[in-house]
Amino acid sequence: MSRPSAREDRPRSVAVLSVHTSPNDQPGTGDSGGMNVSIHEIAERLAARGTDVDVFTRCRGGADHDPPAIARGAKVVSIKAGPCATVPKVDLPRYLPEFLGGVLRHVRERDRPYDVVHSHYWLSGWVGRATKELWGSPLVTSFHTLGKVKNYSLAHGEAPEPPTRLEGEERVIAAADRILAPTPTEAGQLVGLYRADPERIRIVPPGVDHVLFRPGDRAAARDRLHLSRLRLALYVGRLQAHKAPDVAVRAIAEAVARDPETTEDLLLAIVGGPSGPDKDDEVARLMHLAVALDVADRVVLFPAQAQERLVDFYRAADVVLVPSRSESFGLVALEAQASGTPVVAAAVGGLRHVVDDGRTGFLVEGHDPGDHADRVLDVLRDPRRQRAMGAAAATSALRFTWERTTDAVRDVYDELLAPVAVR
Repeated sequence: MSRPSAREDRPRSVAVLSVHTSPNDQPGTGDSGGMNVSIHEIAERLAARGTDVDVFTRCRGGADHDPPAIARGAKVVSIKAGPCATVPKVDLPRYLPEFLGGVLRHVRERDRPYDVVHSHYWLSGWVGRATKELWGSPLVTSFHTLGKVKNYSLAHGEAPEPPTRLEGEERVIAAADRILAPTPTEAGQLVGLYRADPERIRIVPPGVDHVLFRPGDRAAARDRLHLSRLRLALYVGRLQAHKAPDVAVRAIAEAVARDPETTEDLLLAIVGGPSGPDKDDEVARLMHLAVALDVADRVVLFPAQAQERLVDFYRAADVVLVPSRSESFGLVALEAQASGTPVVAAAVGGLRHVVDDGRTGFLVEGHDPGDHADRVLDVLRDPRRQRAMGAAAATSALRFTWERTTDAVRDVYDELLAPVAVR
């Protein structure tokens, strides 16, 4: 048995399932993050390569009633499932049958099923399992985070992921024809923690937009942000315990205490919005922490930024902190490095594959703020080393592009659709 070249049989249409968040959402707020960026970038490029893409997401009101298209050939389809309003992620499983019904109605109207279904996150995977049974279309799934991995690395007081999610992930993994993992680390976790069939796993790392995220004039970027004559440490991401913005605040306080001279003009910029069940309290907790550590005048919170604006924050920064408890990949670290800025990151998950320890930044074992502070000071104390790390980071980031990611995703679709030729 042999297969013809995958290039001979391109998929005509793909249904992308993204129940809990839309690719049009602003990353860094609510449940929006690297997954949104990934879906948007890949859908746009798939469409440019001739594949029709419909991204199904749950209506949450406002612009969701008539969501803007991602690109020609790639559109967002809003499905009413439960109230057209924001619903906590933990409550979404009850609305999945209604979401599935909306997808099925849409397909009846278009009068043909999709060639491939690609689900993102376990909630979407529940819907993808059902469409596979009904249509016979192959199911590709991407998880972006895994509940069992998260539960092994909880912050103090952080609630564990519920059994519903863990069981749902197991069912999706058993049903999926292909599972996309961003790194070999996650591939190993899928096999070791979920008993996934390694033959069904494909490693497809995310990319970065190098036209946008590239080195630039640091002083000019600081001027545009009104942060001139300051040294800048930066945290970008959702404000939730698992992302550990508190470690970033504590690390800056430790650095200031250990080396007042080097950190005399150091500011920590936190860019992102609150997320999770305790999101209303997260900003207050961070500011209370900064006050308690006597660095309130050194911590400035900014709302989540559009990517065209975010690049100025990356360029303006001397160092970017990524202290997450776990990371499937670590897109913030990649964007920062592509912009020419060293990263100090927790040595967890995908960050081990993004940050080259000692060359493009530093990886820190554990979440002791003092250890992160030591590495921040290593960057700040040696401007020549900082510049060399920034240059190496920008070069290293060139390994990751959305074009390569899209080609790899298409190859997976083609692999599933290619007819089996009989010798």
